[in-house]
Amino acid sequence: MSKRLLSEGILDKFFSLFLKAKAQNKESGWLSRLRKSDPELADIWSKWDNDTNDLLALTKKFAQEKGLDSTDVDAAIKKYS
Repeated sequence: MSKRLLSEGILDKFFSLFLKAKAQNKESGWLSRLRKSDPELADIWSKWDNDTNDLLALTKKFAQEKGLDSTDVDAAIKKYS
């Protein structure tokens, strides 16, 4: 895997575009378009998305096991899953 250098502005734009698409349940289309232009970056982005979903699920499970309020985690899961 090659190393990539992205400016902060580009990375911020990528996150904004991806999270907007994800909130609208259109992330697969976003990733598909990215894959056409840069398959390696699409793979990286897809892995980040999967890891984030796993982290949210683990956070919710931890909160429930400890009897903590998971309202914020539930909202994030609803919005981005």
